Amino acid sequence: MSAPRIAGRRVIVAPRPQPARAEPRPSARSQSLERGLDVLETIAAEGGELGVRELARRLGLSPTVVQRLVSSLATRGYIEKNDDTSRYRLGHRTLALGVTGEGAFDYVVAARRELERLAHDHHLNGFLSVLRGGRAIYLLAVQADGPVAIRVSPGSEMPLHSTGAGKVLLASLSDNEARKVVGTRRLAAITPHTITDPAALVALLPKVRRQGFALVNEENIPGVLSVGAPIRDRTGAVVAALSVAFPKYLDSGLTLASVEPLVTAAALRISRLLGMPASMPTNGTTGSV
Repeated sequence: MSAPRIAGRRVIVAPRPQPARAEPRPSARSQSLERGLDVLETIAAEGGELGVRELARRLGLSPTVVQRLVSSLATRGYIEKNDDTSRYRLGHRTLALGVTGEGAFDYVVAARRELERLAHDHHLNGFLSVLRGGRAIYLLAVQADGPVAIRVSPGSEMPLHSTGAGKVLLASLSDNEARKVVGTRRLAAITPHTITDPAALVALLPKVRRQGFALVNEENIPGVLSVGAPIRDRTGAVVAALSVAFPKYLDSGLTLASVEPLVTAAALRISRLLGMPASMPTNGTTGSV
């Protein structure tokens, strides 16, 4: 983790994997398509917003060319412009492509709205994550309007064993399924507080199911706390996890006890949009991701 000071804020940058891309034959290449994909990948890797001139500098293109590309992508919903800053971020079409199943678009859009509210009103860094093939993947990341911002790249993986969202996603599985996912080898000790024993991790999951949320105390980033809560569909199955992270040692008044109701309420509102009946209990698990 690195923590450069930017404009008076401490920005914690999570590692971003760089997947190898197969190079097509020269005759099969489309320059315009490749440039458009380069814009999308650059914004995704930033984990936030970028302006036209910064995109042009990073891509080695003229601002005029980049402006045409971002205008086309924004028109189709793959990126969106922040009118206050004139910078661009990933749009709903890009994010929805990574999600399948009924209600996927609804919960991505609703989650962004909830996370932006938490970032603005409570200075909480927020994330939306899903479990795919035994891996937890970030779909959304919204940085806090506060002194500490935590930056991750949508589409990148997150640790299952050391994050609030990861524990919520594991708890959506049965204990036997969770054991298969985490394996039997010692887990990575990301901080001195990280749970590294797979058996101890699985033993915590029934509590997460009962209470309907997971709490993390400096297990993934030193000095950072996290709360995760499940998002459920109309059957009660967990389809995603909503989570926030915030600094422990700043005089902000934020605690795990005060933040937990904010996160669980936001996740519940999204679940209601997906059709989860009002009579359905919000703890326990009735399905898997």
